[in-house]
Amino acid sequence: MKTQIQKLPKSAMKLTITVENITVKEFYEKEVDKAVENTELQGFRKGTAPREMVIEKVGESKLYGDTINEVLQTFYPQALKENKLMPVSNPKVEIKEFDIEKDLEFTAEFATKPEVKMKDYKKALKDYYKEKTEKIKKEKLEKLQKGELDIEKEGHEHVHIGPNEVIEVLLKESEVEMADILIEEEADRLMGQLMQQLQTIKLTLDKYLQAQEKTAEEIRYDYLKMAENNIKAEFVLSHLITEEKIEIDDNEIDEMINASGDPSVAEQMKDPMQKLYIKNILQKNKLLNMLIEETQGSHNHTHDSENEEKEEK
Repeated sequence: MKTQIQKLPKSAMKLTITVENITVKEFYEKEVDKAVENTELQGFRKGTAPREMVIEKVGESKLYGDTINEVLQTFYPQALKENKLMPVSNPKVEIKEFDIEKDLEFTAEFATKPEVKMKDYKKALKDYYKEKTEKIKKEKLEKLQKGELDIEKEGHEHVHIGPNEVIEVLLKESEVEMADILIEEEADRLMGQLMQQLQTIKLTLDKYLQAQEKTAEEIRYDYLKMAENNIKAEFVLSHLITEEKIEIDDNEIDEMINASGDPSVAEQMKDPMQKLYIKNILQKNKLLNMLIEETQGSHNHTHDSENEEKEEK
């Protein structure tokens, strides 16, 4: 196997992998052996039919297709491992031609983890919180002047920001160049979910588009934007989890697993991959809660200090 690596724009990569003809033929022979073993032909016991007759019955194109699949599934992961590459998307694979008498060359394009550049997001969060506080104060003052507000009941509430607001600010304060293939993959997943939901409620896509007053292209564009935001948020949060050294111990993971209250669900969640997924959710929650506390806490503290100074004067 020979491998060439080409860096593409936006954190994408392209591998060109060449598998020698002798190896391709070995894979083809294995597929023929499998077919002989599993094919039943009249007049022959299973696994004893002549090879040529089996090839004729199964079809050479199917055997070639199975050979290609086996070659790809063997040599693509091998090329990644040898070159220490870590894709974050499924590969887009292309085969120029397949000839059983030639080397097999194929390309695999995939996304890699992009670099995340953050601006002063903590200042941006404080600015956002200050603006929100001032806006709410102004609205309350206007209501008070109109006699629409009971100051005893509603006048002294603290202003809060939620996780979604924090994420919105973080997205504005970050630069992440993501590969198109990754965004398309996520948009396809979201579109697939939509199609399933429509199927469940027995609504056709045409009827849905009519109800939304949009074309299929506009819906696709909306989902591409949604996919871009989803993925960008994942990379930004993951970057900040590392940056802020957000740690989760096994006890916290076990607590969340046991909180489900269902022993069968809890058992499934003990799978290492599930535990990793739970850890990631807990890390994100801890990060967002920390940023909310820092933002609201520091602003309230400043605000209280200002009030104390005014009172002293």
